[in-house]
Amino acid sequence: MIRTIRMAYGLAGVLGLALLAGETHAASDGATLATDQVTIRLARETAMPDGTVRGALVVDLAPGWKTYWIDPGASGIPPTIDFSETSGLGTAKLRFPAPHRLGEDFSRANGYKQPLSIVFELAPEPDATIGPIEAQILLGVCAEICIPVQAKLTGGSDAAADATTVAAAFSALPDRSGDIGRIRSVVANAKGDVLTITAEYAGATETPDLFVRGPEGWYFDEPAAPAWRDGNLVFEVKVVDRPRGAKGAPETIDVVFTDGPRAFEANDIAVAAKPPQG
Repeated sequence: MIRTIRMAYGLAGVLGLALLAGETHAASDGATLATDQVTIRLARETAMPDGTVRGALVVDLAPGWKTYWIDPGASGIPPTIDFSETSGLGTAKLRFPAPHRLGEDFSRANGYKQPLSIVFELAPEPDATIGPIEAQILLGVCAEICIPVQAKLTGGSDAAADATTVAAAFSALPDRSGDIGRIRSVVANAKGDVLTITAEYAGATETPDLFVRGPEGWYFDEPAAPAWRDGNLVFEVKVVDRPRGAKGAPETIDVVFTDGPRAFEANDIAVAAKPPQG
């Protein structure tokens, strides 16, 4: 079973950060780590009847600092979050709030300048109970310089005080119900280097945008402004890198659609091949 979540596409970015500034470690009280750049707190709920534990990593950035989404873009640093030292752990799932576009030109990235909460669900192994949560965290935080902040946080079993925090973190995630919108189709061109993504959206668009994440090793460009087609928004997204030896398009992708404060997401969307002309 999957016991570790590593939201990283490689180590190069973290090594690049370390050249600019040494990793920041700070003493914590177990569930919280605080530095001059960021405070990270682990919150958890009481276990559900089936043993699953929900929680959140609450990230409070100091003014002027930013951190990054799962796919951080051209200049960002991917976060690494590892629960593997948690006793009784079977599987772990992470979800992030909707990201924003940061920077300009070569410093363009996907991430956050405001406080955010990364949520998690931990399911136990058969006949086991999730013990105190052990979270190994590495976040890249940047202002004029970039600093990798490393934390090892522990959350105990007395979770009553965290319930409101965790519930609010889950409520802030992009919608999955389909009430705001949904992805109608994803089609790759013949070479597999451009994806055409058609989105149905129930709101009045102000600043529509689309963030795409693929399986490990796949990277995607920022889409151009979408076009309206048959009442839907159509985005074109270029594939900029693939895993070694891969050809064509990925089999599936994850998508987050944003429009100002509104957002919805869809996961494991099948990528279809463009039908032949004729």
